[in-house]
Amino acid sequence: MDFRMSAREFLGRSREELRRLEREMQAIREIIGGLEALLQAKTDRESSWEEGAAAPFSGPPSPSPPSGSLPEKSAREGLTPVGELAEALLREKGEAMSLEALYLAIKGRPDVVSSRDLKNAIRVALIRRRPRIVSERRGWFRFAGEDSVPREPESF
Repeated sequence: MDFRMSAREFLGRSREELRRLEREMQAIREIIGGLEALLQAKTDRESSWEEGAAAPFSGPPSPSPPSGSLPEKSAREGLTPVGELAEALLREKGEAMSLEALYLAIKGRPDVVSSRDLKNAIRVALIRRRPRIVSERRGWFRFAGEDSVPREPESF
C-alpha cells in the first residue's frame, strides 16, 4: 500500500473520531446545562424558602455534618418518631409483626419524621426499646409490655 492511500485512511478515521467526540461533547454540554438548571432551581427554592415562602417537599433532607445535637424542636413539632409509632402498632396488635409489615404500615404517613432508610430506622428504634420490645426471631418484633422495663433503684 502506498503512502497516499494510508494517509487518506488515517485522515478518514481521524475525521470519524472527531465527529464522535463532538457528539459526546454535545451530550456532555446538555448534561451540564441540565445540572446547572437543577442547581439554579434548588437555589431559587432555598432563597424563596429563606424569605418566608413555604418550601415544597423536595425529597429526603440533605446530609448535614454530625454536630451531636438534635434538630430544633420547632422543626420536628407535630411529627412522630418512627420508634414510637412502631411501638404503638405492636402494642395495639398484641402479637409479633414482621419488620416488613411495620414498614408498610408506617411508610408514606405525613406525621412521621422523615428517614432516608425507613425500614432500618424502624429496626434500630425497636432494638433500642429493649426489653419492652423483643425480637424472638430475625425480622419479627413483639411488644413484651411495660412490666419488662427494669426499674431504677431508689435513691436514699
